[in-house]
Order: sequence, then structure tokens, then C-alpha cells
Amino acid sequence: MMQAAFFSNSTNTTFHVVSDNSTVTALIASVDANCTVASNSSTSPLAFNGTASDPKPEQAIQYYRGSSVVLTLDGYNDTSALVDNSTAPAPPIPSNIDTSLLNCLNQTIGAAVPLFDDSQESSAQSLLPNISIVGLVYVVWCLSHLF
Repeated sequence: MMQAAFFSNSTNTTFHVVSDNSTVTALIASVDANCTVASNSSTSPLAFNGTASDPKPEQAIQYYRGSSVVLTLDGYNDTSALVDNSTAPAPPIPSNIDTSLLNCLNQTIGAAVPLFDDSQESSAQSLLPNISIVGLVYVVWCLSHLF
């Protein structure tokens, strides 16, 4: 697991994205291109080791792509996330954070990590002409044996 930290340049707000290496690398570039973040924000992924300084599960404010990507907020504390089948509502996100950055991160991450893989669809479409040719050859072969 890897992570990236995004700091607000207007408030004392720190967000982290946690996911696999290639996803975090791509998200750093997307966030840099679309959002205004402080200059000390991550420019490359950092290892997520579960140390005291790493984001905690109770700091999660948003999950993406089947929970394989998570956005956390430093200082947020949703202890209901630590209990299985908790019916307690999550506490509200603090109002003193950089909501512009939060909205930008949500939109950017949501657009950058879709739930499906376009490459699988395009590779399946590229097989259709080959399948059609095989079918045509089979039909011609069958017809040639009839006459």
C-alpha cells in the first residue's frame, strides 16, 4: 500500500489518499493538475507502513472503486468505523476544513478511478472481427462439404 498527502494552502487541512502504487502515482498527477494544493504536498507515493504518522481507518471520509482507494482527513475521528456492523452514524466532517480542496479531491479522484477498466472492453471489441472471420470460415467449410 502507498499513500500521498495533500495539504491545503489556505487552512490547516491535510488529506491522504491510500491505495496501490500505480493508482496513487496517477492520482498525484491528477490532483496536481486539477486542484490547488500546498507546495509541500506529495509529488511521489510514500509507503504506507501503519506507523503512528500514517492515516488511520477512523480518519476515512470517502472510499472509491470498491474501497480500493480511500481518502482520509487528519483530525477526523469516526470510531464507528472500527466496529463491525455499526449502526452509529458517522460524525460530520469538521466545518473548519478547506472544503474547496475536499470537493476538488472528491471530483478528481472519483473521475480518475472508475469502477471498470476500459482496456478490457476495448480488447474484447478487438476480438469480435476475429471471431466473425472464424465463424465465416466454418460456415464456408460446412457448405463446401454439403456440395
